[in-house]
Amino acid sequence: MNVTIHQPEHFPYLGFFQKMYKADLFVVLDNVHYRKNYWGNRNWFTDENNNKSFFTVTVESKAHNKDFSEVLVAPEALWKKKLLTKLKMRYKYDFSEIYDGEKLVDINMKALHFCREKLNIKVPMIMASTLNVDGAKSDLILNILKEVKADHYISGQFGREYLDEETFLKNKISIEYFSATVPNYHTILEYIFGYSEITLNAISHE
Repeated sequence: MNVTIHQPEHFPYLGFFQKMYKADLFVVLDNVHYRKNYWGNRNWFTDENNNKSFFTVTVESKAHNKDFSEVLVAPEALWKKKLLTKLKMRYKYDFSEIYDGEKLVDINMKALHFCREKLNIKVPMIMASTLNVDGAKSDLILNILKEVKADHYISGQFGREYLDEETFLKNKISIEYFSATVPNYHTILEYIFGYSEITLNAISHE
């Protein structure tokens, strides 16, 4: 079984879904520490003036000390209104339902389900936090793969820096280092709402 694993990023880029599409199972890596100043709570598009424009979910101040599955969003204040206004101006769509939640992981999972439906991706997904696994880095990935009975792991290119390939082979799990084919790295919403010239057939990575 081909398995890929990734943190639940916020409306991620096209390559995220290309990798998901190749797998028989997608494991949401929500049992690792949240990464500050990364893609867990934000993404970007290019606006009408060709400037990079970020949309960000504000999270609690101590988020980096928690596992992704436990990170809370900040009290609403102005961040949600600002974010929803920016997205509606860009995409002419009301995303309020997606951002109705107290935990970042719940918001991101609703966002991923929204994207999967629009892209017609039906690859099963499970949360790593529901599995009986522990460990860090290469050991955690290996333990997840063993738990779901995988024999092939589709890794991102960054995996070359930390995966213990010899141990994977001993456990009869092969590794493929996936390389995305994308014209840019902005949010997948650009494709879903037709702001990119590339067609959705690109999701198949063909």
